[in-house]
Amino acid sequence: MAINAGDRLDSALKDMAIVMKQQNCAEEAIEAIKSLRRRCSDQAQESLDNILLDLYKVRFTEKQKLFMFLSSSKRRLRYSGIWGGR
Repeated sequence: MAINAGDRLDSALKDMAIVMKQQNCAEEAIEAIKSLRRRCSDQAQESLDNILLDLYKVRFTEKQKLFMFLSSSKRRLRYSGIWGGR
């Protein structure tokens, strides 16, 4: 694999992060970029920053959706009398 061998690390890391995002693994992609970016060229840093921003947006959206789901579930349970409703 290019990442382990160090061949074209910049490109391999960017490609891997994009594929991981598509596979709903944004958190893992963020960690991969953070741990490997110091081995990438100076020219790749801005591009990696842009990918990270995109991944952070995805992660925020996922957490926001989870919060909204949990809030609505709690509300439904409360109204049904299961969770402190009357």
